[in-house]
Amino acid sequence: MPSHDPGRVHYGVAYVALHLPGVASLKGKRALLNRARAALQADLGVSVAEVGAQDVWQRAVLGVAVAASSATGVDRVLDRLTAVIERDPGIEVTGISDLADALEVDGEPLPPGTHPSAATHDGPSH
Repeated sequence: MPSHDPGRVHYGVAYVALHLPGVASLKGKRALLNRARAALQADLGVSVAEVGAQDVWQRAVLGVAVAASSATGVDRVLDRLTAVIERDPGIEVTGISDLADALEVDGEPLPPGTHPSAATHDGPSH
C-alpha cells in the first residue's frame, strides 16, 4: 500500500482515560489538562477535547483526533499519545481506545456545499 493515497483523508480518533492522582480541585485538574492539551497539540498536531468526567477531580477522558495524508502518519501519532501525555508526572493513562480509517472521494474533490455522504467510507461503520 502506498504511503500517500491521492483522494484519501486518513484520520484517527482516540478515547483516552486519565487518572490525575495528585489533584485536589477542579482548578488543579484544568491546569494539568491544559498542559497535556498543549503538549499534544505542539508535539503531535492533534485536536483535543475533554469529553468525560468533567466534574470528577482525579479522572478525565480526552477525545483526540488527527488527520493525515497517509495511514502511517495517523498510526505514528496514535502510537505516541500515551508517551506525550505521561511526560507529565501528574497524569497516568489508564485506558486508550483508538480507531484509524480513511475517507475517499472518487476522482475530484467534493464541490463546496456537497454533503459528505457523497464520499465513500472505507472500513467498518460505527
